[in-house]
Amino acid sequence: MISIAKFINLQFFWGLILIYITGDTHGDIEIFNERRLGQLKKGDTLIITGDFGFIWNNSKEEIKNLKKLTKKKYDILFVEGAHENYERLKEFEEVKFHEGTARKIADNIYCLNRGELYLIEDHTIFALGGGLPPEADETEASPSLPTDEELEYAVVNIEEQRHMVDIIITHEAPASVKRMINRNASINDLNIFLDTVMHNTRYKKWYFGSLHEDRQISNNLICVFEDVHRIG
Repeated sequence: MISIAKFINLQFFWGLILIYITGDTHGDIEIFNERRLGQLKKGDTLIITGDFGFIWNNSKEEIKNLKKLTKKKYDILFVEGAHENYERLKEFEEVKFHEGTARKIADNIYCLNRGELYLIEDHTIFALGGGLPPEADETEASPSLPTDEELEYAVVNIEEQRHMVDIIITHEAPASVKRMINRNASINDLNIFLDTVMHNTRYKKWYFGSLHEDRQISNNLICVFEDVHRIG
């Protein structure tokens, strides 16, 4: 039989609005039907660390899947990954969102802008999406990587926070972390920039998803793919 104290604690937990973080979804609607996301309730926020994949070719299947996502009781936020239809994402309206700006896909679905800072449930969240597929040529300009202006904007936002944020959400990993996981991994300019952020910013948690594995790098640096992490 459940104790009164435990029952009160459960009631308190159920009443909290929480943030959850998971890895790339790649347009797979079944992920949102799995038990691991069943814990999300009305008012909660799910943040995806890139390669959302539901804004691609505007097919009937894609439209149907997006409609299913709009019926979720929680908000779905994502940073851009290395595989997105960037031109289509630009078509969505840019709106004010949690003290920053984001592209509104639907009433409960938003693409977080590169280098933007948000305040969600009293957590300061720094978002910097974008990445480079392994097969890509970095010598050519790619919409998958942040522009110089976006990186400058990121620096300004971090400096305004006195180099202190609660949560960092990126698709790519810092260069040194990427090489630690795989010494043969290709390193791009964004990885190097994120290394600078890592060494010059105080943060409680940093989540990135490009490496497609679930791995705790340190107490506050987390590579995420299928796991769902809760921020209380």
